[in-house]
Formats: sequence, structure tokens, C-alpha cells
Amino acid sequence: YLASTTNNISGIYDMSGGRFEFVMGIMLYTNGLPCAGQSSEIPNGFSGPYCNTSGNATGISFPEKKYYDSYLYAASRERFDRRILGDATGETGPFTLMTYNSYQRVINSWYADGMTFVSNGQPVFIRGGTPVIGSEAGLFSTDYNGYSPIKGSAYRIVLAI
Repeated sequence: YLASTTNNISGIYDMSGGRFEFVMGIMLYTNGLPCAGQSSEIPNGFSGPYCNTSGNATGISFPEKKYYDSYLYAASRERFDRRILGDATGETGPFTLMTYNSYQRVINSWYADGMTFVSNGQPVFIRGGTPVIGSEAGLFSTDYNGYSPIKGSAYRIVLAI
């Protein structure tokens, strides 16, 4: 229990990641609709336009907008001007470039966690991450995905009252 956020048995554990977790952070297409995945090969299960190729996906409707964060369209994963205060993307700057075994990664100022933004090829946010590169496994680490399954991914249940 001493590893929990409140130092008691009812606290939250494993706050520093260790597994990728999908979150409802979706990039909007140029027409303002949420992206339904990267392409027909990598859909995310929702109906709407693909963000990297032409065409529309068929699937279930996106939930009401109040249930997900949406980010403006961009082709670059390092367009941090789309950050939102309140979702840990807006609070974690400024950013610097880190090199680890010839791998370059942008890191944020909070615990030097990795920071990559959604882009047209990868329109879905994931958090937490892999311990392969230490900065990718932090609580404030963000990455992008086309919504393809990731080996070792997980989920976290959150109760909002």
C-alpha cells in the first residue's frame, strides 16, 4: 500500500506507466470531424473520415464530444501548438530533444517523459508506454497511434464523480 498515490490501500497504483493505454484523444480531420483511424487497413472502429488516406470508415458513432479530447489536424507529430490545458498536453511544456542510443525523442519538462502528438498518420493518443526507453513509460508520457493493436497494451478504469 505504500506504493499507492495516497499511501493507503485505496490509492491508485502504477502511476508511472509500463504499458501503453489508449485514451479518447482524437485528432479532427480538416472538415472538423474526428478521424476514424489512419486508413482502411488501420481503422479505429468508429465511423468517419480516415486521416491519412481518402475515404470514410464505417463503424459505430463517436460518443458525444464531451467524452473525448479533440485536437486540430496536422501532418506533423511535433505540432505542440495544439495542446489543451487540462489533459496533461498543455501543462507539460516546454519540450526538448533527447537522444538515446541514436534514437531521438522529444521530452517534456515534467519528469522528462516522452511527448509525441497525434498527426494525420497516427490520429489516436496513447499514454504511459514501454519501458524500453525510460522516457516513454512515465505518467506524463504521450504518444500517437493509428489505433492498431499494440502488444502489451492495457487499460485503466477511471471513475469520474
